[in-house]
Amino acid sequence: MPRGLLATLAGAAVLGVGALLLQPADLFGRAPAMTGTVAVPAAQVAVVDGQTLRLGETVVRLQGVSAPPRGTSCLRPDNSRFDCGAAASDALAQLLRSEPVACRLYGRDAGGFLQGLCEAQGLDLNRGMVASGWARARSESPGFAAASFGDEEGQAKAANRGLWQGGEASF
Repeated sequence: MPRGLLATLAGAAVLGVGALLLQPADLFGRAPAMTGTVAVPAAQVAVVDGQTLRLGETVVRLQGVSAPPRGTSCLRPDNSRFDCGAAASDALAQLLRSEPVACRLYGRDAGGFLQGLCEAQGLDLNRGMVASGWARARSESPGFAAASFGDEEGQAKAANRGLWQGGEASF
């Protein structure tokens, strides 16, 4: 085989492999957006953090909600600090009150987690977290305007509830 042809074939192979490696997410496909509902009894519900639930084997993030992770330090009115991430997790657990949970799923967030609008015994958990002040409203997906929680965030901030008790939420 002539050297020029061998070099051309080797170069083409290197370029082909390089092109595949530059787009690994597309090489194996992306996880499909998941829609539908998931509902579990209270015994299968676990609070992961202030915006995430484990429902049986399914992890769901509360859509339109941004809560601080555990270990995040926030300010109290007396200028002392507290773990507002743990407090947000506790607030979500209180909203659940050992009730069954159902979530309407609306695809995945930027991190690949399922996201949904969730409720326990008719209580809207997403809206409840923002209204209680333990999460911020977040509009991260198209078509989410109908479920926006901006008004609830404004009311929580004005009343110095939850994350806002020290003035401005610091996460």
